Amino acid sequence: MVNFLTSYLVVGSKGMLGAQLLKLLAESRIESAGVDIEEVDITRLPAVLNAIEALRPRMIINCAAITDVEGCESAPDLAFAVNAQGPEHIAKACLKFGCSMLHMSTDYVFDGLKGGSYREDDPINPLGIYAKSKAEGEARVRELLPETHCIVRTQWLYGLHGRNFVEAILNQARQENILHVVNDQHGSPTYAYDLAEALIKLCEMEARGTFHVTNSGQTTWHGFASAITKKAGLGNVEVLPMSTSELNRPAPRPLFSALDNKRYIELTGAPLRQWEEALSEYLRLRSGG
Repeated sequence: MVNFLTSYLVVGSKGMLGAQLLKLLAESRIESAGVDIEEVDITRLPAVLNAIEALRPRMIINCAAITDVEGCESAPDLAFAVNAQGPEHIAKACLKFGCSMLHMSTDYVFDGLKGGSYREDDPINPLGIYAKSKAEGEARVRELLPETHCIVRTQWLYGLHGRNFVEAILNQARQENILHVVNDQHGSPTYAYDLAEALIKLCEMEARGTFHVTNSGQTTWHGFASAITKKAGLGNVEVLPMSTSELNRPAPRPLFSALDNKRYIELTGAPLRQWEEALSEYLRLRSGG
């Protein structure tokens, strides 16, 4: 029998989702620990093995990733080292020390051409380096831990513990009265607090396999930005639509990558709340309300 020293280890604990997870675990009085790049370089297998041997968690939640979509295009080796090889190293440690693993992934593994919301078993077709590195990370985790992995895909994440789209829009709105935001990419804004609660629930239920987890409802980045300015009381700011092609970014993006959460709902009994409701709470909390 494996002698676990703690329940959860959050890898990438200083990122937006990782920090929120640690906070919720502490508030729930669930034994947990966190590591980030300063403590463990997940691109080095010996470092990962040493850390896991010392901490002996029952479950590892991997939130560590390079999520800079444009940056990945110009640094593909680093992207694959962190987003593919890193999860592989964690999975090998889980295999050696008897841990389970929850690994975070992304809607970007899809090409956005389905014409509807993606289910977990839909074929993937990652478009850019970031997407391909994340898809490879998923594959390596599944191969190494066929019976003890849980992969969660999410999208459009924002929260209190890091830079995000909401803050970018608010900052821009303080400086300009007219904003241009793409209106041909569709998805579900997801609040890190709600996602963290869902991840803990999946861990406690010992969920296995792949799940899509986002806040309920869908919009575009333009719709999201419009809701942000309206709810923040910035009625003087005009949010105008533009196309992704007009944005002229080097990394390709899926245009319709909304995720179908049915499998998560069937397992847990309830969906995450509507994205507009979650956004209202975030805006209230960030203002000290």
